[in-house]
Amino acid sequence: MLTTIITSLVTALITCYLQERKIRAELRTEFKAEEVAKTLLKSEKWLKRSFEEIKKRLGGFEDNELRKILVRAGAVKFDTSEGKELWGLISRNKNDL
Repeated sequence: MLTTIITSLVTALITCYLQERKIRAELRTEFKAEEVAKTLLKSEKWLKRSFEEIKKRLGGFEDNELRKILVRAGAVKFDTSEGKELWGLISRNKNDL
């Protein structure tokens, strides 16, 4: 009985440890993605960048996941009359809001 309890406890601790490492790695990826998005949007060349251009440079994310990353980075979405999706930092595009 005691062996079973100890085995269960050790298994639970190992599982918790592995889950914590996995979550930390995922969060680290998302934080780095936010930093990259912000850097792209801070470029002096453009106040706004197309979603497609951002997606080319920040790959590995589904479209809606990438949009969430952009929002967390401080970006807002703008739509052109041609239906193109542009993104820019709110701090740099206050006049267009």
